[in-house]
Amino acid sequence: MQIDIDDTTLTGFNTPAKAEVKKATQQFATDLIAEANRIEGSRNANAGPPEVVSSMVVEATLLVRRGLSQPRKKYGVKLMRICAAVLSLVVGFCYDATKLQDKTYMLIFVLVVALAIVSVTISTIKE
Repeated sequence: MQIDIDDTTLTGFNTPAKAEVKKATQQFATDLIAEANRIEGSRNANAGPPEVVSSMVVEATLLVRRGLSQPRKKYGVKLMRICAAVLSLVVGFCYDATKLQDKTYMLIFVLVVALAIVSVTISTIKE
């Protein structure tokens, strides 16, 4: 699909600004298509071939414009969430009142708890 923007509407835009308009338009179109496909997938109950209709595109446009669409999660955020969950689980498994009497075990346990707290905090902030 080719989308054309009349140059008269871009009066006063320099070349880098025009490039940014093109990039933003392409990003909006990509987000719109992804959101329309997501809406279609949630409404297609019989798992037949996908068919995106105009009402789905209108709804996707509203969701993308207002920022209500599901944001894309970066791999770093996903990895941090996994680390937070795993470290929290490790803390639970490592807790042993008798072993915590040993200074070395206590140091390792405190470090793992600190890493778990930091990873949970960072993953929460990044969301």
